[in-house]
Amino acid sequence: MRCNAIKVLLVGVFLLVASTSSVLAAGPYVGFAGGVSIFHENDVKVSGFPTVQASYDTGYGFIANAGYAFDGPRLEAEFGYKASTMKALSFNGNSVTLPDNDIYVMSFMGNAYYDIKNTSAFTPYIGAGIGLVKGEFKANGSSDEFNVFGYQMMIGGAYKLNKNISLDLSYRFQGSSDFSKDGTSISYMSSNIFAGIRNSF
Repeated sequence: MRCNAIKVLLVGVFLLVASTSSVLAAGPYVGFAGGVSIFHENDVKVSGFPTVQASYDTGYGFIANAGYAFDGPRLEAEFGYKASTMKALSFNGNSVTLPDNDIYVMSFMGNAYYDIKNTSAFTPYIGAGIGLVKGEFKANGSSDEFNVFGYQMMIGGAYKLNKNISLDLSYRFQGSSDFSKDGTSISYMSSNIFAGIRNSF
């Protein structure tokens, strides 16, 4: 009977140690990630002309962030950068290729996450953020800039390598108010798959 009690006690201690050592620790952290940015087809509206659709080549992007993890929730500030090339404009089944038309998006976001804690080294999470999106279009040596309200939603997971370092993989959807100027309006949405690293303190 006593041996069984000791076994139960040892199992309980083992599970407690495993659960506390495998999940991401509370406290401040910094992170960096990069990967593929896919700009969604969007509407381009010019006053006096029919609406056309713009398509883009697959682009790239990165983010840098700093935040604080609580027991489940996380709050962070994030800087993001994404770039792509406008491939073509389409209208009524007709398409015109556009060389040297680049789009750059910088974002300054405040994010909130919820880490789904468990006893493994892998911690899935969901999140959302709002902030400022700065879009810039460059074509034929000229450029236009727009500052608009932005938002994003994230889903991903972190794999803990040791006490402080975790690998991070996420899908991030970002959108904003339309980029509008001088009778021209362009919508913006992108899907981003980023991999990176997170350092907790």
